[in-house]
Amino acid sequence: MSVSDKPKLLIAESEGFSEKAFALLETMFDVDAQDLCRKELLKNVALYDYLWVRLRNMIDAEVLTVATRLKAVATNTTGLNHLDLDAAADRGIAVISLRGEVDFLREIRATAEHTIGLCLAQLRGIPDAHRHCMNGHWDRNQFRGHEIYQSTVGIIGYGRLGAITASYFQALGANVIVHSAGLSEGDVMDGFPVVTLDQVFERSDIVSLHVNGAPENHGMIGERQFRIAKPNCLFINTARGELVDQQALCHALEAGWIAGAALDVIANEQEMRGIEPRLLNLSPQQVVMTPHVGGNTYESLDRTEVFLAEKLIALVR
Repeated sequence: MSVSDKPKLLIAESEGFSEKAFALLETMFDVDAQDLCRKELLKNVALYDYLWVRLRNMIDAEVLTVATRLKAVATNTTGLNHLDLDAAADRGIAVISLRGEVDFLREIRATAEHTIGLCLAQLRGIPDAHRHCMNGHWDRNQFRGHEIYQSTVGIIGYGRLGAITASYFQALGANVIVHSAGLSEGDVMDGFPVVTLDQVFERSDIVSLHVNGAPENHGMIGERQFRIAKPNCLFINTARGELVDQQALCHALEAGWIAGAALDVIANEQEMRGIEPRLLNLSPQQVVMTPHVGGNTYESLDRTEVFLAEKLIALVR
């Protein structure tokens, strides 16, 4: 098949794209690898039969309406809230993703590792201590932290990532309890007691959220949960920002209902509204944030992009 005969594929976020995946895609597609903002995407997407995205741009009805040739959108993610699935279905556009690829995803652990990293960063004040040293100081007495060992860790959402994260906390000597849809209080999962959502907050020193971003889960963590939390509680969210009432979280930190938060996600990321100003006004001792980098490792991106490239090629064949 000559290049001119191949369907055209736009990789709209190509920085650091897997070389192996790219080579695979070139066997089937005329590949155009770019890094496009939304304005550029809207201007160019009509030229392509297939589109590959990560998380930068919201692929909504506006984009899909101008993409008149588009047959499928590929995204190497499990969460799909950056895609308007209804708009895609209405236009007969397939969505190819990692959702439901249970066996493959057992080996993708970057977000679970990042959860532990955020936890330690907040408990031990690592970002603040680093700034202290880079300013030429060396006073260890300013940075007394807390340990994971013998703490109680509540895992909300005991799916793939929740289970992996629970095992990591257990390996560090924590006492793990879990809450998850479909599990009942009194059950035991992999040796971990199952409790109610309220009990997670009432009993945990660390709460880690690993629920999917489905609309029915939006706002599931709010004022009620933060009010009953232990005052030393660290709340971690590496799942989706929309799961948490952000104003309630800010108030909980300001009022001292919880001790801190470690966040890799915020609400409405794709709409680019920016970070909630109240979060920015909190002290480094109260909040540690990263810009949704949980799954953003060289290893995980290479594995997932190769897997998805094979999946997209199979679709076209």
